[in-house]
Amino acid sequence: MERGTAELIGAFIQGVGWVILPLLLLPLIILIAPKMAFARNLATHLISIIDCLNYGLGEIVKWALPFLVVIIVISVVLLSIFGISVTKLNELPIYLHAAVIMLGSAATLLAGQHVRVDIFHTSMSPNRKALIDLIGLYLLILPTCLTLLWMSQSFVTQSWIAMEGSNEADGVNGVFLIKSLLPLFAITLSAQGLSIGLRAALAVHGYNRPLRPDYVPPLFGHTPSKPAQEPPR
Repeated sequence: MERGTAELIGAFIQGVGWVILPLLLLPLIILIAPKMAFARNLATHLISIIDCLNYGLGEIVKWALPFLVVIIVISVVLLSIFGISVTKLNELPIYLHAAVIMLGSAATLLAGQHVRVDIFHTSMSPNRKALIDLIGLYLLILPTCLTLLWMSQSFVTQSWIAMEGSNEADGVNGVFLIKSLLPLFAITLSAQGLSIGLRAALAVHGYNRPLRPDYVPPLFGHTPSKPAQEPPR
């Protein structure tokens, strides 16, 4: 890829990022001014879109796991029985493993299967859980993801310009794809953190939240399927 093209694409993505950045403050706006109907409606739509996209991405990327196992088994059988080592078969599991971890992290966060201090979290009230998740969004998730995005843009761009490949002549020439997973990880994880933060802000004030995807338990207590309403007075 030519340098000019890569820089143009990078500038466009940065512009989109700066436009979307104010949305990260939406949970705080709802928390401070819960009577803003526009903010609540926007939050409801964002939650549904983000959850649907990350859930779908997780459902797709999970199918890389059986391929990962099959490729490793084939590689081991070829080497141990026939004495054949295929570089592409040896390197391909790295790509699949990276894709599962980096692209499946947002779906893991959505399903609540990430690592947390459950000994404290499970005993908390729904409102306290919501506040803890809001704090985690702004103190942990967003700073980490924004730092990853900022720090990775230069070496990802350089990797695409060079179409960086394997160090082995017969390896998989897609190192630039692996490096691209880092900003994708940051984007999907921060988006899912935003979705959870929006749910938390709505839950603190007693508003209904959209139902989560199938097989994913609700957050912060029962969440009816009807649109957000005024909390009971």
